[in-house]
Amino acid sequence: MQTLAKQLAKQLPYDVRELTHNDEDQIYRLQKQHQAFFDLFLDHKLTKREAVSDLDEVASEAMAAQKHYLGLFTGDKLVATIDLTVDYPLPQLVWLGQYFVDENSISESDRTEILNQVLLLLKKLTAVQVQLLVLKDDQAGQHFYDNAQFERVSETRTQVGQTFMDAIIYQKTL
Repeated sequence: MQTLAKQLAKQLPYDVRELTHNDEDQIYRLQKQHQAFFDLFLDHKLTKREAVSDLDEVASEAMAAQKHYLGLFTGDKLVATIDLTVDYPLPQLVWLGQYFVDENSISESDRTEILNQVLLLLKKLTAVQVQLLVLKDDQAGQHFYDNAQFERVSETRTQVGQTFMDAIIYQKTL
C-alpha cells in the first residue's frame, strides 16, 4: 500500500512527504509565522524545540505508525504541515492535529482546498470522521474550521504546556 503522503501528492500540486528531524529548520521557520497562535498559551516566543516537538509526540494510546506528520513542499520550501493520527481515538476516526500554512505562499482558499483533498483521501481510505480541537481563544482557527463546515460537537478543557485552556472539539463526517 502506498503511503498517505504519496497518495496525497497525487491529489495536490505539492511534493508531500513525512517530515523528519532533517526538516527542523523549515518547520520552525513556518511555525514562527504563527506566533499569534502560540501567544495564546506561551509567555515567550516559540522556540525551535517547541516547534519540532510534534516530530516525536504521539497521542496517548496511539502507536507511532498511526501518526502522519506531513509536509507540503514547493521545490525545497516547506509551505504547509498537517499532523494526522489515523484510527484515533477509535477505528475509522482521524485526529487532525496542527495544520499550518505559509501564508505568503498559500492563500486561504488554497488552505481550504488542501484540507478538502486530505479529507477526500481519508474518506477513500475508509475513515468516516475527522476530529480536532481548537482553543476557544483561537478566533482564526474557529473561523477557518467553521467555514470548512466542521461541526462544533463539544467543549472541553485541555492542557497546553502547563496551562489549562477552554477548547472546542470539532468534527466532520466524511
